[in-house]
Amino acid sequence: MTRREMMKIAATTALASTVASAYDEKLIVNKEKMTPKDPKNMTKAELKHTPEITLGSKDAAGYTLVEVSVGQGGIIHPSTDNHWIYEIILFADGKQVDSVALEPTVSRGYLGTRVKLDGVKEVSAIAKCNLHGDWTSTKALNV
Repeated sequence: MTRREMMKIAATTALASTVASAYDEKLIVNKEKMTPKDPKNMTKAELKHTPEITLGSKDAAGYTLVEVSVGQGGIIHPSTDNHWIYEIILFADGKQVDSVALEPTVSRGYLGTRVKLDGVKEVSAIAKCNLHGDWTSTKALNV
């Protein structure tokens, strides 16, 4: 087998595995921007969809652990064949710094990363639910 043939097989295999693991885009039925009606008194459904942003320690290189978990108040968003968080996007002062694409049933709404936050005033996250739209949460930082 030639090197060229090997490369073709490897590329085809990689593409096939990517396509095979992807969810059906038809299952994403709501891409509207959603907001809680009363942010100080959220319903269980609103708590379930709103990202919770937590900041951890700063490492020796100056990167802070930023974790986003979808769901608040002990309510975790489900991850089933027909209802899941398919993407989380993280921003620092409005600039995208990370994102994660999630598959139904095998992953749940979580993103963990390290970000340089020196001088950053706020971090925000968007959690995208296939049924209930895009939910945003913002955390102000002490500058």
